[in-house]
Amino acid sequence: MAPSLADPVRPSLPTMDHTTDDNVTAGEVELVVPDMFTSIMSVELAQNPHYAEVKKEADAWVAEILGYSEKQAARNSRADFAYMVSWWVGPHCDAETLRTLIDWNHWAFYWDDQFDEGHLKDDIYGAAREIIHMMSLLDDGHPGVSREEDPLGYIFQLVYRKFQKRTSPALQYRYKKYVEQYMLGVLAQVNSRKADLKTMTVEEFMVFRRATVAAMPCMALVEYALGIEVPEDVINHPSLKACQEVSVDLVAIHNDILSYKKDVLSGEDLSIINILRSQGWTLQDAVDETGRMLDGCYQRWYEALLKMPSWGSTTDRIVSTYLEGIRNISLGCLLWSFWTERYFNREEGRLVRETRRLRLPIPPPPSGSAVKV
Repeated sequence: MAPSLADPVRPSLPTMDHTTDDNVTAGEVELVVPDMFTSIMSVELAQNPHYAEVKKEADAWVAEILGYSEKQAARNSRADFAYMVSWWVGPHCDAETLRTLIDWNHWAFYWDDQFDEGHLKDDIYGAAREIIHMMSLLDDGHPGVSREEDPLGYIFQLVYRKFQKRTSPALQYRYKKYVEQYMLGVLAQVNSRKADLKTMTVEEFMVFRRATVAAMPCMALVEYALGIEVPEDVINHPSLKACQEVSVDLVAIHNDILSYKKDVLSGEDLSIINILRSQGWTLQDAVDETGRMLDGCYQRWYEALLKMPSWGSTTDRIVSTYLEGIRNISLGCLLWSFWTERYFNREEGRLVRETRRLRLPIPPPPSGSAVKV
């Protein structure tokens, strides 16, 4: 069996009371968020040493390609996708490879924002056309895309061609499959905006959410970055698939907690917290339940390791590296969530991580429901 990545015994942690801060003003609520750095998330990661230099290059390049104004370029720099990626791969890849992963994430976040808060948010037909176009760029026979006429397509195609140069047809197929699953999930997200949250269970929502967080394509990119390739029969083993699902779920749950303030301010309804609220949970109880969901993820990870067979020393080493890599995707995204200014300013992110207290405007009831905070 592939070796465990962390001690399955969780440390005893102090509990946090739910006493409201005296400084919370009218129209605000303060939430106590779960401790997200326990179990397999408790390890110390090493950051890639090329982070600072490659961030500067990648930020300048994407600003030029996408025609950012000075204000937009500064906002993108503060979002700092390079910071997130630099934890995924640690010291195990060179500057050129790190740059490829950063470029992909610049594409992914900008592309995804069109469907979250941009012009395709409620346009199912426009969303479908955009997805068909992007998928066509992964066809080996597709001509090169003009950076002037289609800057997002140019970035997407360029990254894939760099990926192709150092990967086998099998890993290229895996990447394409994961990208397709993600894009179909985005299309379902656009279509779901008409749905009544009260009719959706948490389990149903998680099936939907797994496809929309773009974590699966990142797993193929991490294989590329770490210089490994898990054999196809091994990657499809139930134990490996269970660990993939846990990694994706951790990204989704962490994101739905830490982006909740941003969601409230932007009027976004679709989140695990709002699914629970629509079913009658108070806001704090819904957040507490996400903590129990995280505990369930850790349990599923260790159960998968217990059922994982050995494929021989060579493959087991590859599997062990892969498991560490997909765990680091989750942990890198978590570290980034407190650092990036997409969700908080830098000081607020530091305080939320240290105190586990998140202050935000009192959110309205989820669409189609009558619930209380």
